[in-house]
Amino acid sequence: MVPSQHRNQMHKPPQITSFYLMVVNVYLKGICRDTARVIFREQDFTLIFQTSDVSFLRLHSDCGPNTVFKWQVKLRNLIQPELCSYAFTPSRLDITLKKRHSQRWGGLEAQATQGAVGGAKVAVPSSPACMEKSQPGSSQHNLPAKEEPPRVGEEKPKTPKASTRVEDGGLDSVAPRTVSEHVAITKPEPTVTMPKPTCMVQPMTHAPPASSERHEEEEEKKVCLPGFTGLVNLGNTCFMNSVIQSLSNTRELRDYFHDRAFEAEINCTNPLGTGGRLAISFAVLLRALWKGTHHAFQPSKLKAIVASKASQFTGYAQHDAQEFMAFLLDGLHEDLNRIQNKPYTETVDSDGRLDEVVAEEAWQRHKMRNDSFIVDLFQGQFKSKLVCPTCSKVSITFDPFLYLPVPLPQKQKVLSVFYFAKEPHKKPIKFLVSVSKESSSTAEVLESISRSVRVKPENLRLAEVGKNRFQRMFLPTHSLDTVSSSDMLFCFEVLSKDLAKERVVLLKVQQKLQVPNIPISKCAACLKPPVSEEDKLKRCTRCYRVGYCNQVCQRTHWPNHKSLCRPNTENVGLPFLVSVPESRLSYSRLVQLLEGYSRFSVNVFQPPFQSGRTSPETSQSRVDLPPVPAGSPDLEDEAVGGSSTVGAGNLELETAVAGYQHPCESASGHASQFYIALLDANNKEQRLDERDIPDDATLELVWKNNERLKEYVLVSSKELEYEEDPGSLSETARAGHFTLEQCLNLFTKPEVLAPEEAWYCPKCQQHREASKQLLLWRLPNVLIIQLKRFSFRSFIWRDKINDMVDFPVRNLDLSKFCIGQKDEMQQPPIYDLYAVINHYGGMIGGHYTAYARLPSDKNSQRSDVGWRLFDDSTVTMVDESQVVTRYAYVLFYRRRNSPVERPPRFLRPVGAESPTAAGATASQVREPQQ
Repeated sequence: MVPSQHRNQMHKPPQITSFYLMVVNVYLKGICRDTARVIFREQDFTLIFQTSDVSFLRLHSDCGPNTVFKWQVKLRNLIQPELCSYAFTPSRLDITLKKRHSQRWGGLEAQATQGAVGGAKVAVPSSPACMEKSQPGSSQHNLPAKEEPPRVGEEKPKTPKASTRVEDGGLDSVAPRTVSEHVAITKPEPTVTMPKPTCMVQPMTHAPPASSERHEEEEEKKVCLPGFTGLVNLGNTCFMNSVIQSLSNTRELRDYFHDRAFEAEINCTNPLGTGGRLAISFAVLLRALWKGTHHAFQPSKLKAIVASKASQFTGYAQHDAQEFMAFLLDGLHEDLNRIQNKPYTETVDSDGRLDEVVAEEAWQRHKMRNDSFIVDLFQGQFKSKLVCPTCSKVSITFDPFLYLPVPLPQKQKVLSVFYFAKEPHKKPIKFLVSVSKESSSTAEVLESISRSVRVKPENLRLAEVGKNRFQRMFLPTHSLDTVSSSDMLFCFEVLSKDLAKERVVLLKVQQKLQVPNIPISKCAACLKPPVSEEDKLKRCTRCYRVGYCNQVCQRTHWPNHKSLCRPNTENVGLPFLVSVPESRLSYSRLVQLLEGYSRFSVNVFQPPFQSGRTSPETSQSRVDLPPVPAGSPDLEDEAVGGSSTVGAGNLELETAVAGYQHPCESASGHASQFYIALLDANNKEQRLDERDIPDDATLELVWKNNERLKEYVLVSSKELEYEEDPGSLSETARAGHFTLEQCLNLFTKPEVLAPEEAWYCPKCQQHREASKQLLLWRLPNVLIIQLKRFSFRSFIWRDKINDMVDFPVRNLDLSKFCIGQKDEMQQPPIYDLYAVINHYGGMIGGHYTAYARLPSDKNSQRSDVGWRLFDDSTVTMVDESQVVTRYAYVLFYRRRNSPVERPPRFLRPVGAESPTAAGATASQVREPQQ
């Protein structure tokens, strides 16, 4: 390959709309895309490439496919190297230059100096080159390149066979440069139409593979600090970028690939691998990320190799980062597996033997088929225990794992619960209780309140309150799934029967006004408002919903109103529950209890007593009006605008009951502000009878707000008076806020297998929904933990759990979770975090980023390179305090004091083929723009 002559049909160049940009189209033949790259500087750019084109190589003595050629173009104007880029298409290489200043260039190259650069030859193919079709991994920013349609009517430029085309709208013709005397360049022949701007190819230097690498490194200019290179998003590939950046900061893995120790372990014959292509591409990628010569690198080659083995990663759809990570690590393992011929092995069961013996035997059998640096670094071992629910057969096996998929606790919701002690003078306490969003029960709330107030759960009752009355009473077994966080829950302490030594009567109490306080502003018949404030509308004493000027208006309106006229009540304040020993059940005791509880939810004002007030029975407004139709209710005065001047419709219910204190007087001798009535099954008021008050009955506390009484009260609802429970803050924090320890506890908790996962019991010889428990036996040096935020609800849909999981950055101690490897001489399993993959958004339109640091080789608590945020092409430094967020999805921990020994460099296993069989040698591991 060398910049070749134009094809018979030229492709339409990209449209450039800004004078800041220039696109150089280099036509290629036989280029090795794995090693080709472009180096940008302010005053020049350099194309470095290898080619398999025989015609080109024939013109260069002692050159072959491994020879590295370099073509340098010195520019007339300055460019911004960090904003320049290049990309492959099936037929050419497009080099995009970003100028420092907006201007037109009369030509691409600066004026030539005397003599040729390097004095090397320029190879010109003797015949037109046929470009090969795009190979996997061709460099793209977004979508894979497609063969472009021919440009209709475009003339074939008659330019030198080795040429470059420059696209920069309105450029003048490019002046030819003086080139080496070894090659004569023919001047372009005139054409009918203006030819596209071209640039003649200057001499190329080349070097053999052995000496080229050091020269290239000297040529490449560092544009950022090592470890601050981003990855270009090729199109929904943020899932891949976040995984690669996390793995590139895995200290042992980075060093293993960076110092080329992996080359001696490439397994070219493993049918489960890629013949080493994946390992080599990953090594190229890692070296590029740590050289500091790219602001952003394109991982298209790696993506293409992965897609060739796993069709689900073909194209540019969104994928799960954890799934990609698992496939990538498994692919690297198979490419680097030290086992050339895998023997047949069987699963090892315990059969009553010691766990230590069975675990070691299972691990050695695993290593007989799977032995690689990936296994050494990442893999641990589970203890899996299955118990048959029918015959109690116990099966214990030990299985390897690459990562821990830990579940999150069930989604939580916070319920506001107001606790009322059995003593009515104690102010209610507001508790915030977190329960599961699904499968929650009343018992969860009662147990939580019980711990806080030190009252047994059986002495607590839970109720839902709404519209100033009880909506429902809950039994301990009742579900709370339909209760939302905005619902009001009351929890009442009730007197214990054991403490009272007798029957305890539970009574539900709700408060209401004696006369509904419904505003009326105009006569229902003539629709006229009162003439003055002294005039009062007469209110219907049955429904209190309408008012009239007089009974004449009432008679007129009665035919329309009688079908709607029915008794009306108005609840006020909040209900409550009282418990009284049967022997102390008296009217006076009830008055004391109800008065105490009621004052927390109503405001009561008693106006000064007026001696001239009359009772309703002697009201002048009743006797002066003419007769009204039979069956119609009386009228009562109503002030304009709906004041509290009301009728007294139901005073006849205030009948004294034998054994009770007279309801009109309180213990202090003053007239009572309310009376108590018993509601029957039809919600009608009945007289209280102390000899037969049913348990769980409902009472009404009726406030005497009739202004026509000698003494009356003004009553209005108010916000419940309560005290906050200080401990509820932590309870609230726990709702939707979990710890990694809680997740690990759930992971190691026994669970019953689903029917589709039933275990075949060898004793029953049937599939059983056995109880399964996973325990950690052998911990790896690098522990990867996946927080299972995505849960399937059906075969199509799945949810994401966005709850916060608090995980330690330092000192994750897994001693309590690891039951194996109890050697006293071994260091405890303490881990330090070094990378986090984050997921933002939901199932559609999500985005992945990564936090990572490079741990010190000697002390994983320290960093050789500090925390950075990797967001595709952008890399920024961050503080450690920013790493723990609710978006964390995959966590990477490194074990302290447990270094992994890397294999010696270039030590090839006996019988292993040379890495060249995989299509690469050590000299081929370059940093191309993939």
